Amino acid sequence: MAIPSTLTDDYGVLLTTTLRAMQPKIRDNITRGSKFLAYLGMKGQWRKQDGGERVKVPLMHALNTTADIYQGYGALNTTPQDGFTSAFYTWAQLSASISISRKEERQNSGSSKAIDLLKSKTMQAELSLKELLNNCLVGGRITASANLGQFYARRGTMDTSADGPLPIPALVDANASRSVSIGNINGNTYSFWRNTATTSSNTTFAGLKQEMNAMYNNCSKGPMGNPDLGLFEQRAHEQYWNGLQSQERYVVTDQTVIDVLGGDNTIQFRGMACIWDEVVPDPRQNAEIVDAVGTVTYATMYFLNSQSFEWVTDSQTDFITTPMVRPSNQDARTGQILWMGALGVNNRRKNGVLHSISRTIVA
Repeated sequence: MAIPSTLTDDYGVLLTTTLRAMQPKIRDNITRGSKFLAYLGMKGQWRKQDGGERVKVPLMHALNTTADIYQGYGALNTTPQDGFTSAFYTWAQLSASISISRKEERQNSGSSKAIDLLKSKTMQAELSLKELLNNCLVGGRITASANLGQFYARRGTMDTSADGPLPIPALVDANASRSVSIGNINGNTYSFWRNTATTSSNTTFAGLKQEMNAMYNNCSKGPMGNPDLGLFEQRAHEQYWNGLQSQERYVVTDQTVIDVLGGDNTIQFRGMACIWDEVVPDPRQNAEIVDAVGTVTYATMYFLNSQSFEWVTDSQTDFITTPMVRPSNQDARTGQILWMGALGVNNRRKNGVLHSISRTIVA
């Protein structure tokens, strides 16, 4: 007589092992959820740091003054050079929890069913972290204040004193000379640490493209090349698209860029691939979409140089997964996906923002 089988799997070990096996895919899925981060990854602007109090980003603020012309036995300038310093960014931490109750374990008894349940819950956590990460990097946080107010890192909901990574609207400020420290350096005090910011005043497609040309050129001055990624508010992207001349070619043809940014309809402006994001704020009106602060009235374009950004992660906390453990006060098992890192910039001058763009341009 056959003896009925019984469930003998150790679900704690089973779920933990499966979750860890999924970890590389989890990391890839979350980071590729942000086109900005995916682009930095493609450009090699990611690195790991083994702990430390803060994230250190080296930067050059002056050229070598010994560069000179000489002939034969002419004297050479050997004056010791400085011109280097470092920007420091505080660590930010993100997490998402995955919980499976005993009831769910029993309803999904058997190893394969339990793993399918874990995969579904992991996908849910991935999507949530994708959105959170993008909101942190693109949307930021604004408080009610006068126009061109200061953007901040987003805050935790459980731990309201915890800051996320600095957002692009803080690193590339619409008020370029604002007296605020970014990376522990005040741009109001040190002019080398200011991005470019321009208030749009045009109401025609031709005028808008002239302003875009000026911004592109201003951000291209000096070493490190030109902006290579345009991050636009949706209406700004549409305004540029509508202003393109059909007989000219503006579509990105580099297959790597197409694959990373998603879709073959990515357009470009000169040497800059242009994408849009639904949470790009309106700094002119202090409108921030994620928290529904203010009303988006004007369109905005960020001109970004990927070589000036660094996405730094803690070597031991790069979207890792923790064991599925049972809390003392719950009939469930819970694990987390954890990340620790920062977004830093080493040359703010190579980036710019064109804001206050009319959303009603028609010709």
